[in-house]
Amino acid sequence: STHVVPPVQSFDSTMPRKKVDNRIRILVENGVALRHRSMFVVVGDKARDQVVILHHMLSKAVVKARPTVLWCYKKELGFSSHRKKRMRQLQKKLRSGSLDLKQDDPFELFVAATSIRYCYYAETHKILGNTYGMCVLQDFEAMTPNLLARTTETVEGGGLVVLLLRSMTSLQQLYTLSMDVHARYRTEAHQDVVGRFNERFLLSLASCSHCMVIDDQLNILPVSSHMLHIKPVQTKEGSLSSSEAELVALKESLADVLPVGTVISCTRTLDQVCFSHEMISLVLIDPAPCLFP
Repeated sequence: STHVVPPVQSFDSTMPRKKVDNRIRILVENGVALRHRSMFVVVGDKARDQVVILHHMLSKAVVKARPTVLWCYKKELGFSSHRKKRMRQLQKKLRSGSLDLKQDDPFELFVAATSIRYCYYAETHKILGNTYGMCVLQDFEAMTPNLLARTTETVEGGGLVVLLLRSMTSLQQLYTLSMDVHARYRTEAHQDVVGRFNERFLLSLASCSHCMVIDDQLNILPVSSHMLHIKPVQTKEGSLSSSEAELVALKESLADVLPVGTVISCTRTLDQVCFSHEMISLVLIDPAPCLFP
């Protein structure tokens, strides 16, 4: 099945409407309903342009303020990020009546109309503590496990993580991709570095039920069998789902138990409850032995 999506919320007529595989929309909406992050790996030279459509889908699903975006990159962004200048140019075109929504680049309009925080990978420590609705990661060769964790953790529950990859004939090319971090481990005696992270990362994506790999034309690539039979989460308006009802019951039952109740009251999903309860139990009941005297 397919879903017709205009690419930008504020500029619905900026480009011809395109039929998009309905499973993409279902994954976005399921993530919002369950308050789980969803991840899209977009492969192709025009992967950047699909960020516009994915952001539009997220905007429609969350039914609130337009989601903010964190855009992380290595050195070269590939486009101008001067939002105020773009907005002035758009307003000037609107006043003069020269704005042509069919000819103007929808990505340019998206950048001008969306709140985007641009950040070098080397400066991602500055974004800790912030929350965004969507995170875009480009320049995969500069990625490390620490950077991946640091950036994705800024995305709110129900948000999107979009990883942009350049064109390749097979995703297995990632296995042999030379990463920037490999230079640290090369010595005169050991010139060849085996990229363990790349292979493990790709295998993790294939096993993740909230991750979808698509090309730069929004065609779903057959990387994971999870996406073959993805179905919308059944939720009734005005009523709680089974997991939400269980979450409310757990919060009520632990409300008077300190310090567990205080921490559990801040959780949003059952996963967070289970993790928080287990960590508190380990600290209070069976603390780790001191490693140093």
